[in-house]
Amino acid sequence: MRKTDISKYTDKIDVAPKKQSGVGKFFSVVGRVILTVVVILLIAGVIIGISLGIYVMKIANEPTGIDLNARSLNLSSFIYVENKDSGEFEEYQTLYGTENRIWVDLSEMPKAMPDAIVAIEDKRFYEHNGVDWYRTGSAILSLVTGKNNYGGSTLTQQLIKNITDDSEVSLTRKLREIFRALNIEREYSKDDIIEAYLNVVNFGNNCQGVESASELYFDKPIGECSIAECAAIAGITQNPSKWNPLYYPENNKERREVVLDQMYEQGKITKAEYDEAMAESATMTFVGAEDEDEDEEDDEDNTKVQNWYIDQMYWDLCRDLAKYYDISEDAASLKLYTEGLKIYCAMDTEAQEMIEEEALKSNDEYDYDLQTAMTMVGYDGRVIATVGSSKEKEGNLDWDRASHSVLQPGSSIKAIIPYPLAINEDIYNYSSMTKDQPIEKYKMDYWGNWQAGPPNSYEGYNQYMTMPEAISWSSNACAVQTMELIGVNKAYEQATENLGFKNLGEADKTNVGALSLGGMEGGVTVREMAAAMQYVGNGGLYYEPYTYYYVTDQNDTIILDNRNNAPIEAYTPETAYKMNRVLKYNVMTSTHTASHYAQIDGWDIAGKTGTTDYDRDLWFVGASPYCTLACWMGYDQPDTVSYYGLSTIIWQKVMSNYLKDKPYKEFTMPDNIIPATYCKGSGLLAASYCSDTATGYYTEDDMPAYCNGVHTAGGLGGEKSTDYSDATYDDSGETYSQSSSSGAELPSGGSVEPSGGGDSSSSGASSEGGDDPSSSGASSEGGEDSSAVEPEPPVENGGE
Repeated sequence: MRKTDISKYTDKIDVAPKKQSGVGKFFSVVGRVILTVVVILLIAGVIIGISLGIYVMKIANEPTGIDLNARSLNLSSFIYVENKDSGEFEEYQTLYGTENRIWVDLSEMPKAMPDAIVAIEDKRFYEHNGVDWYRTGSAILSLVTGKNNYGGSTLTQQLIKNITDDSEVSLTRKLREIFRALNIEREYSKDDIIEAYLNVVNFGNNCQGVESASELYFDKPIGECSIAECAAIAGITQNPSKWNPLYYPENNKERREVVLDQMYEQGKITKAEYDEAMAESATMTFVGAEDEDEDEEDDEDNTKVQNWYIDQMYWDLCRDLAKYYDISEDAASLKLYTEGLKIYCAMDTEAQEMIEEEALKSNDEYDYDLQTAMTMVGYDGRVIATVGSSKEKEGNLDWDRASHSVLQPGSSIKAIIPYPLAINEDIYNYSSMTKDQPIEKYKMDYWGNWQAGPPNSYEGYNQYMTMPEAISWSSNACAVQTMELIGVNKAYEQATENLGFKNLGEADKTNVGALSLGGMEGGVTVREMAAAMQYVGNGGLYYEPYTYYYVTDQNDTIILDNRNNAPIEAYTPETAYKMNRVLKYNVMTSTHTASHYAQIDGWDIAGKTGTTDYDRDLWFVGASPYCTLACWMGYDQPDTVSYYGLSTIIWQKVMSNYLKDKPYKEFTMPDNIIPATYCKGSGLLAASYCSDTATGYYTEDDMPAYCNGVHTAGGLGGEKSTDYSDATYDDSGETYSQSSSSGAELPSGGSVEPSGGGDSSSSGASSEGGDDPSSSGASSEGGEDSSAVEPEPPVENGGE
């Protein structure tokens, strides 16, 4: 065997690499770039395709919101309320529609009526599956190219537009309409669809359906109409204004003869029938409305006047049904009256009767033209009771001052935005010193010069006040100084995103007085204020207010449900409780505002008054351990309210009546809250030599040091010292503190008990800022006039 010595072949052989020309390199690089771009485009295309597919499937699976069977039966909806004794829901009221819609079965119409509408509107109606793809493609192409020709809708699609009242011109709307049409055609027969169309569509002059049209135009039921008369009705729907037979009879003649031509060409009528119809068309006349006013009066007389709560629930249901089905609120309203819904109402019937009675009493006892609005909200967002006027309710869906009127809240906003937000942002603790001093550049005068402000309703400024005193005095300057520390943008975000305020204006994002004093470009509603105040009693949470628990369709399928609504954490539980105690302090001790009128013997009450310039709006927004209540009083034509503290007095009467049969309970204090006695002169923990003290509420993180005798609270009644040698301020210049040597540790156990001293301040007139509701954008600087009439109880120390 021959052996090979492989060692001879172990040396490496160098092979020179083949050089690539410059042109080759260029095309190689270009190729890689193109490949990369193609791959990226493919990936992007896949992602876009998947996203588009998901989007289209979402639209395809949306509920149609259309129940033709219920609509044909014209079913009333029923409202149920809970029986407090049994816990069962009982029928309370039936929702009756405001229009007399008479549904006519297809079998009761002359054959010429559906034939006429099919001939002129959708000649392939009985052949397609709800969508005429050729016409639809043309319509979508027109939409994409920006042309104004959006035709192509079948009768099924037109029916959907009329039921949903969805007239938006967009590709999304067209896609939604297509899928709804396909679903409707699967669920219902062609006869069901054409019957619904002829009973729902507008045939001019507010005639919804062919029966009302035939009665108006020919003074007879549709079943007695001739071929020519059916053609006249059918021709209207494409353009009810242009083809209106009462106003433009010649236009209608032209149109109905086109309809007759189409009916003959499509074989729906014979030549003899065509000739006879054309002859009748040549001399056709129309009747028009007769005794319409008397019919309306009869309808009004037969309509039951529902209470303010049911009105508000109606508006809530229209909004929520429209959102759920993606239909208009008008279409949602029609569902309420015709589709047999079952509505499980959240109203407390006893509280509702009571609150309406108190509103009527306020009208009788003080001033007939003085209006009031109140809303009571539970700590899960449930609207317990609401009233929109102090006058006897005479009709349904009247103007509701509790939810429709956008008002200026005055200083009641201080309890909801600036002070709790300052605590939440660790700017203040319970007893922090606030600046009762004007801002140099507060607002511009007529000539464009900056002016200092805001002024307080009491004379001058106190220089420094603890936060509870700032609220008790309702200092405008302290509130604005607090807003300066927070930042207006932060406050606006808090108000709109976490506390449910939906009516603020653009200027409120930058106006320092808007959310600190209540002088807004926009405004608030009574319902919004009651809902925002929830945070003080439920650990800082905000729940969207609701007036019904849930709603089912006629088959008992739940379509709307508020029973497990998720809250927003507006403030921390610690912030909420601290503000709760501050606002209780305000109710128990304030002699500078009317807040002390809200006291209810044996109950823990927290709240804040509010007034606007010239006392045109009076507010009290407060809370008991069971619920919140916001009360507003004023005139529809803004004018001075000459009854000092009246809104607080009415609030107290309503809340007292509500609580009188309730088991006693208290607000829940978080485990990490530490009650401690503080010095009202310094805002620090009270030392043995501090005589003017109160109880504060802190956590370990914001517990202040002990007072060393330097008291900076000054001016109108605060204990004041001229010794400022040891006083220092933090970087914000706001919170007073002592040097480290003067601090003190908490005693073991982590709490400091009150060591005596009063909780009240010296007397003096004070008022909250406000704004004229008829103007916009101005800061609130007014207040209640201490010379105003005092209804009850007597006022000893002036007005707010």
